Formats: sequence, C-alpha cells, structure tokens
Amino acid sequence: MKISLLAPIALALILAIAGFVFRFFSPTYEESAMVEHLDDYIPTEVQGWEARDLPLGPNEFASDRAERILKFDEFLYREFTRGDIEFAVYIAHWGRGRMPIRDVNTHNPDRCWTENGWACTDMVFNKDLELMGKSFQPGEWRIFEDVEGREIYVMFWHLVEGEVYDFGERFNAIPHPSRWVRDVFYQAFRGSPEQYFIRITANVPLEEIWYEDPVLQVMDGLYRLGVGRSHVERELAAVAKPN
Repeated sequence: MKISLLAPIALALILAIAGFVFRFFSPTYEESAMVEHLDDYIPTEVQGWEARDLPLGPNEFASDRAERILKFDEFLYREFTRGDIEFAVYIAHWGRGRMPIRDVNTHNPDRCWTENGWACTDMVFNKDLELMGKSFQPGEWRIFEDVEGREIYVMFWHLVEGEVYDFGERFNAIPHPSRWVRDVFYQAFRGSPEQYFIRITANVPLEEIWYEDPVLQVMDGLYRLGVGRSHVERELAAVAKPN
C-alpha cells in the first residue's frame, strides 16, 4: 500500500469510529426546563432610546428545517433605536444535555447570513475588546452588506461552558473539518455542555457607539453573563449575578 493512501484511510477510519461511538454511546438529550434569566442581564428600556423585542427571522437560521431542529431553552432578541441608529442584541441559551456543540456553532452569521443573500465585506478573527475597564473574550467581528445594500456591523461569540469557541482564523460558512471531528468526540464522551450564542449588531460602526447608554448596559450584562475574558473576571462576575 502506498504511503500516500494511508492518510485518507486513517481519516476515514477515525470518522467511522466517531460515528459508531456517537451512535451507540452518546448521552441522550434531556428536556431542559426553560430558564428565564436573560432579562436579568439585558435592559428592557434605556432613557432616550426606543426598545423592542424582535421575532426570529430567516437570518437566525439557514433553513426552516434548522429552525425546527435547533431548539434552545431561551432566547432574547432586543433592538434599541434612537433616530437613525439601530443597535440590537441576540442571545440564545442551551442548557446541559440540550444541543451538540457542532449544531450550535454552525448557525452563525458567516453561514446563515450568506445563505440568505448577504455578503461579508470585511472581517477580523478573534478580536479583543476592552470596554469600561473590563476585558472581554475575543469575538468574531464582521461587516455584512444585506440584500438591499445596507451595511450591518456585527460581533458574535459562542460560549461553551463559559469559554469562547475558537472558530479559527477563517470565514465559517462551512465548519472547520478538524474542529468538527473534535466536537463529535466531545459530544460522544462528555455530552452536550451549556452554551450561549451571542450576537450584537448595529447599522453604524460599533466603534462609534461603544459608549452609548444601551451599548454600555448590554455589554455590562454580557460581561456578567460570561463574556468576561479571564477565569478570575468571570468568577467575579458570577458573584455579581442577580439571584
């Protein structure tokens, strides 16, 4: 057998074993009780701004089938507007035993927005953020152009047990192959962890509105929710969590 054939054969064997393990030994999903807690972190009103909760639209899911499958325990999608400025925060939460990592991280703007006709015009991977004297875990920063030619500025995070998921230095319209295999094994041996998918968007550059009241309040809430950078910061934030 030629050496050049060993690599694909080995990969096929690994995938076959992963499939077997996942099929026969992965923990079954448990129905998670709804945990209504996101309003404890995100303001429902901000003086001088209009706030409203938005329904989920096609850009949150790549297809109707995905919407039926990707059931979360709780979600919040809230928009704040003042004049022509629009700022929104979207959070989805899955408790332990609810959803595999690979099924959550594939539903991100890189995939869902582009499949709905939007175009990414600029991107920064693992972008660090310092705000209000606090450090945040690195997020994915993008500029998208929607089907009507409007620019949308976005940052998003996928938290797995409080740690940000590393999408890699790439545009994630399709999953990273090696990370997908890793996530399969994680699911097989450890089950589905608690997860959050968090996205903030604006119709103006985020850098221009970081210090506007709704943005500061939302980012403070996200920090307390677990987007704080270090273990120490997250532990301190956890102490400050509302009961």
